Amino acid sequence: MQHFLMAHTNQTAPSHRMPSSTPWFWQVFGITACICLGLATDGWACHLPVKPTSLTFYAVQGATNPPSQIMTVSNTITSTKTVTASDNATWLTVSPTSASMTTSAKVTAAVSTSGRAAGTYKATTTIKVATWCTYTVPVTLIISPPSSGGGGTTSSATLAWNAVTGTTLSGYKVYVGEAPHLYTRTITVGTVTSTTVSSLTRGRTYYFAVTAYNSAGQSPTSNEVSKTIP
Repeated sequence: MQHFLMAHTNQTAPSHRMPSSTPWFWQVFGITACICLGLATDGWACHLPVKPTSLTFYAVQGATNPPSQIMTVSNTITSTKTVTASDNATWLTVSPTSASMTTSAKVTAAVSTSGRAAGTYKATTTIKVATWCTYTVPVTLIISPPSSGGGGTTSSATLAWNAVTGTTLSGYKVYVGEAPHLYTRTITVGTVTSTTVSSLTRGRTYYFAVTAYNSAGQSPTSNEVSKTIP
């Protein structure tokens, strides 16, 4: 392109002036393309998976705080980046608020139910990676009202589930709680597919789930069922 420009430098005829502007166009185009490519490369770095994409905490009013949960940011491009985390609610805390990441980073979210009434609370955790990438993770806190007993008397509930097949089974575990997905009792019941859970206070609502286990580990929990004890 330089040779083309020099070859027409001394041409004065109007019909030959347009070619002289061609190299400038390509130069501008080349610079613009490089800038756009640079921005696009930074944009590609924003396709970093953050899991899970939302968090839900379950608690009972006046009881202990639910367990903390972890968000993981994975670095798909080999380079060191700074990760910062923040939240927008007084009942929610994220940590660390700043960390260096090479392959992945973990951000812990914890909630406090102290002094809060029963209800549903919503907040947002913001995770920023380097300069260009910002992710938001919605956080929901569901606080159930405390159950009122019926004179302190107790009763029981009978559970049944489908048997696990296709693998060696060591047994089942039954989980019991007074809020959805927040279990305070674990009962190991062997390889049977039904059991009776006792010492349940009348008038209260209980939530149940089951897992199977063997020497290799434990399965995810089953679907959850609930029952109000009459």
